[in-house]
Amino acid sequence: MPDHNTVMTPHIISERPEMRDKHTLIQARLRDEGDKLLAVFEGLTPEQWQTVIYTDGMTWTIKDLLAHQISAEGEFQFYGRDVLNGGEGAPEGFDINAFNNREVAAKAGRTPSELLADFRLTRQTTIDFVATVRDDQLTLQGRHPFFGMMTIEDLFKLIYRHNMLHARDVRKALGAE
Repeated sequence: MPDHNTVMTPHIISERPEMRDKHTLIQARLRDEGDKLLAVFEGLTPEQWQTVIYTDGMTWTIKDLLAHQISAEGEFQFYGRDVLNGGEGAPEGFDINAFNNREVAAKAGRTPSELLADFRLTRQTTIDFVATVRDDQLTLQGRHPFFGMMTIEDLFKLIYRHNMLHARDVRKALGAE
């Protein structure tokens, strides 16, 4: 399981001049980082899917990691919608490790190709969700289950940063980094 002590700070990303609109920037980064993550997973051999990547707590393979990415992103969508509807996001005391273990175990029977399709659908849903958020809503605050209070904008950015972190871990586990 991933070490959730790894620091991933949700800093504001400097915008390129041609992408001044925050929604466009976030959607492009979600698409780009999603495509990069898919490329990593699509290039795996059947044996590589079974490579153990984390052993902190529950042992996760690369296949388990993709299941985690899907579950976590779906949960980010849920809490983002909750905040937009006046909620606080993740409940205080949310047990992120229990959630991750439960969700990964629930997806254990999915094949790699099914998980890849699930990821594509989840990512498109996130991109579409970003398009529905008004500019003034990007500053609404909600609780992330690990990082605490943050804006909706930073929550969206954390989704693609989460991909980047785990893609790096996969490359390292395969000796490609």
